Amino acid sequence: MLLNYPELLFPTFLLAGLLIGWLLHRSDFCIAGILRDIFLFRSYTQLPALVLLVVATMVLFQVARGAAILPFDPPPTLDGNVSLLALAGGLLFGVGMVLAGGCVVSTLYKLGSGNLTSLLAFCGMLAGSMLYAEIHPLVAELRRGAMLTQYATLQQAWPEGGPIVAWGLIGLTAIPLLLWWRQGKIAVASPAAGYIQPWLVVLLLAGLNLLLYLLAGWPLAISAAYAKIAAFLELLLAPGHVAQLAFFQQEARVIETVDGRLASSLGPRIDLIFIADVPLLVGIILGGMASAIALKEFRLGPWPPLRQGVAAFAGGTLVLLGARLAGGCNFNYVLGGLPLLSFQAVLFTAGLLAGAWIGALLLPRIILR
Repeated sequence: MLLNYPELLFPTFLLAGLLIGWLLHRSDFCIAGILRDIFLFRSYTQLPALVLLVVATMVLFQVARGAAILPFDPPPTLDGNVSLLALAGGLLFGVGMVLAGGCVVSTLYKLGSGNLTSLLAFCGMLAGSMLYAEIHPLVAELRRGAMLTQYATLQQAWPEGGPIVAWGLIGLTAIPLLLWWRQGKIAVASPAAGYIQPWLVVLLLAGLNLLLYLLAGWPLAISAAYAKIAAFLELLLAPGHVAQLAFFQQEARVIETVDGRLASSLGPRIDLIFIADVPLLVGIILGGMASAIALKEFRLGPWPPLRQGVAAFAGGTLVLLGARLAGGCNFNYVLGGLPLLSFQAVLFTAGLLAGAWIGALLLPRIILR
């Protein structure tokens, strides 16, 4: 496992980010866009790909779990202290990603292609990380009062029934997937040069997700990278203030290995989160940029209209506030938590859907007012 060779984490996650950025740009696969289109336009074009992504990942994770090859179960990116704040965090995240025009991942590949609206959303996400650091002590108190269970996953709470429930869900979701396939709705008609079908992209993402889980010890997660970058930026501006913030001092990802305990934080330090999540973030930007350049589509701008730009920045702020409230983002929970039947992921996803619906109601009122 790469934890025994931490110097390999940086290039591994950078390469993974490059691949993800390239694939997402070529398919224009965006969870924020999928949910926005469902609630705003009643368009379900890419919904089958999203369902396939979760189901394919669940199948791979369950097979790996049955073969006893998962290095950590649950992974260190899934919080065992399940709180109702995950629901509230998902709600804020859902509203924010619709206003921002992207989530913590799709914003990156769009930014790489030169989209300045995504640049404003990215800046808002950094601002959201900084803002959360200020209110973290209050949130920590609320989290303790809203605790539901210390079991991270159904497998932990019910070892005998967890796999049965997982395979039952896989069987149930296979029915609409088969129906969509027979109706020709799995593939998306697109005349664009270089376009990659979303169904192929999500299968590749599911495989990459499992590979990273096996190699590094956790599935895809990226919101911590925003907190890291925000911490280093704030360190440049107000080093004394950063040292006083409890959020930047506490342990955020703790891994128990045979060689000892590995702990990292969201503060301005070089640790596991810095050498894994940050290169993943940078790689997605560069992957989107490389794809756009190869297709001769890269261009900076234009700047969005004022209302849209403000909405993008505010949405980005809400996205990271929601991620920190919930302890993770949509990639962490939808691609990592749901396939492992994480209680926190279920709460986050429920809030995410409600938030995307609210965001779809707000968006035209803000942009077209």
